[in-house]
Amino acid sequence: MKTSFWKIVFASLTGFMFGLLIIFLFFVSVIISAISQGKSQTTVKSNSVLELKLNGIIPERNPANPFAEFASENEELSTVSLTSILYGLDAAAKDKNIKGILVRADLYAAGMGTAEEIRNKIIEFRKSGKFAIAYSEVMTDAGYYISSACDKVYLNPKGMIEFNGFAAQLAMYKGLFDKMGVEFEVFKAGKYKGAVEPFIQNTLSEPNRQQLKDYVTDLFGHYIGDIARSRKLDSSSVAATANGFLARNARKALEYKLVDALYYEDELETELKKLTGTKADDKLNRLAFTSYTKREKGSESGSDKIAVVFATGDIVQGKDATGEQTASETTAAAIKKARLDKKIKAVVLRVNSPGGSSFASDVIAREIELCKKVKPVIVSFGNVAASGGYYIACLADTIFAQPSTITGSIGVFALIPNTANLYKNKLGMTWETVGTGEYSTAWRPDEPLNANMRTYFQQMVNDIYGDFVGIVAKGRKMDTGRVNEIAQGHVYTGLRAKELGLTDKWGGLQRALQSAAWKAGIKEYSTVYYPVLKSPLEMLFGSAASEELGKELIKSQTGELYPTMMEAKRALQSTGMQMRMPWDVTVR
Repeated sequence: MKTSFWKIVFASLTGFMFGLLIIFLFFVSVIISAISQGKSQTTVKSNSVLELKLNGIIPERNPANPFAEFASENEELSTVSLTSILYGLDAAAKDKNIKGILVRADLYAAGMGTAEEIRNKIIEFRKSGKFAIAYSEVMTDAGYYISSACDKVYLNPKGMIEFNGFAAQLAMYKGLFDKMGVEFEVFKAGKYKGAVEPFIQNTLSEPNRQQLKDYVTDLFGHYIGDIARSRKLDSSSVAATANGFLARNARKALEYKLVDALYYEDELETELKKLTGTKADDKLNRLAFTSYTKREKGSESGSDKIAVVFATGDIVQGKDATGEQTASETTAAAIKKARLDKKIKAVVLRVNSPGGSSFASDVIAREIELCKKVKPVIVSFGNVAASGGYYIACLADTIFAQPSTITGSIGVFALIPNTANLYKNKLGMTWETVGTGEYSTAWRPDEPLNANMRTYFQQMVNDIYGDFVGIVAKGRKMDTGRVNEIAQGHVYTGLRAKELGLTDKWGGLQRALQSAAWKAGIKEYSTVYYPVLKSPLEMLFGSAASEELGKELIKSQTGELYPTMMEAKRALQSTGMQMRMPWDVTVR
């Protein structure tokens, strides 16, 4: 009796404490919200300089960070997203209290498509007559690409620019899996579908090496041309400077006219005071970009809406609330919701994905097809929209891309791990099977696939590839023979893709929104974003919270090895049909 009594007391006390925690968090969220609303009415000080930090990865969008409200005006508490940058610069161009922007692209590590979209927005911002100054201590190639769009580029006297040409680097995993005793059964359709090569070869095939060369050359040429125009330099001399790594330190960067001056922080401060008309003894009004964008929501208005559906990361089956993957159920449901909502007049599909599951891609593409029958569907490509990422987009009305976007890769593969050596010879394990027929056991851990199953998988790959070619032909209004000719798993830059008819127009997310509004016949509209991301509190109590925390911990401890580890894990798990880009390539 006593034991039962104390059990009841303990259970009641635990429930009471948990309830108090929930109530406490609720009130915290209410207080934060109130502070947010109060702060959103704060007036930006006159003669302010808006400081845009572009360190590290730039996500497509961020879930709201309520704790950012506690930041001071010149303090960053959250990563700025691409959507925030685009709308924030629009607002700043019209804000009479903002005199100019300071761009700090130290160690920028997002893709070239994102860099180009930000760069173009800076050029557009300058048309307002306000200044744009870039300053960094260490700039990557892409960071300098963004900075070169500014009126002036300043570098710390002890700083440097990684201006040494482009090279594509990708990890080859065969040696790793050889040591584990794992081989792979490979089935593919497409001469260039090289996604399987890192797992079955130690070196690239000649066709795959050539398409990598073509891709890097195209991208580098576009990169050099843009920088040369902005800096008013000869493109051939700029290319020679990069390929010879001639601007290897701050002094050389100034000599080769990549930067305008070498400043320390105090000298930069003096320059900004001159540009804003701030007296030497007065404090310069600096405003952190995240502090500004939490107030400025853009110039959206009107009862009509345009839905922006984000398809980011690997395409997988199931659900996802983090925004890091394009999950078929979640994405298809978002498109369907936009289709059925009568207030939503058009849909923009924002794709930043290398592809993934062929089945998941088809589920999403079907919803795009249904949506297109009742309202305009416009696509905006980010850094990459390849393979399955292209499949889900090709049925839309119009496709916008950046010249530096990675796209194409119209092909299919299946990668089946053969773990017979691992289990049988290294671990001493075997399986006994009793089935109803020769196909009842499609795969055994201790045996390679038999001849019948190999035939089956190759047939499946060929059928899905045929469907892929047919979908592209239908969506792009092209002959299937022509699609097959340019498909074959070949990866293209946006430059080449437009020439081939795989995309329609140049532009980023905002250009796609303008096109959607025009096609829908509306002038004023507000935007809604799908899928809806979980709030911080939902993530805290969600079942995936511990998994996300663990992932971030592993990331922080493994650094650059993290993508390699995840790719190896994905190879062992990706047993279905895949529409995926042939390599995860890093351009350096």
